[in-house]
Amino acid sequence: MTDSEYREFLAALARTHVRPYRRRHMHPEGDELLYAIGKLSSTARFAKAVGERSDNPELLNALGNELDNWYVQHVVDEMRESGVLSALDEAPDITFAELRRNAIPDEDVRLLRGTGVDDPDAEITILIHYARKRLGHREAKPSATAEQARDELKRIKERLMSGSNSSAPTQLDVNKKKKIFNGIGKILAGTVTAAGNLLLATGTLIAPNPATAYGVIGSSALAVGSICQGIGDLRGE
Repeated sequence: MTDSEYREFLAALARTHVRPYRRRHMHPEGDELLYAIGKLSSTARFAKAVGERSDNPELLNALGNELDNWYVQHVVDEMRESGVLSALDEAPDITFAELRRNAIPDEDVRLLRGTGVDDPDAEITILIHYARKRLGHREAKPSATAEQARDELKRIKERLMSGSNSSAPTQLDVNKKKKIFNGIGKILAGTVTAAGNLLLATGTLIAPNPATAYGVIGSSALAVGSICQGIGDLRGE
């Protein structure tokens, strides 16, 4: 499949699945998705810092409390309500198996950097290959992966806060913690890119704009790939 054929396919998915709906504006500081991006990006940066000092029980507790928020689920709900998740579910053996860099909006680089990713371009390359391998088959259901994000973070919150009361970690514990913090970061980064591209491409009223539609689906595929990898890290896979 050529680049133009792939973008045409993603745009067709958007026209078929993405439906107009008016987003909620409930937060006093403005658009709920915009606020979620700021909050989740800040939490991702904090998780990265805590990962470098994971022997500090106060920081572990603070991170656990940060993870106990509803913004991840809010973004997933917006993806479902907009029709993006159903678009991703239709043909993962094409959408994910054929995922490529020129279907990812450049804005994702800025969004990933805002979550503390040092080299967003390298991260995007890694995520593309991961998404192809793990989600690029007909039996995959990307929406189910996205729906698991909040529950996985809630479970890891309990582990972090429990670990903050334990004795000094062994080397094995340190290695496990590194994977845990990587997993947290990937789930949060994926959620941020999903929210950012919904916001940038749609404004207040979602409608499948031909000029941006393929990028919304491509970026959302990358976002779910990041969430999927993060969940795998949290589960020790």
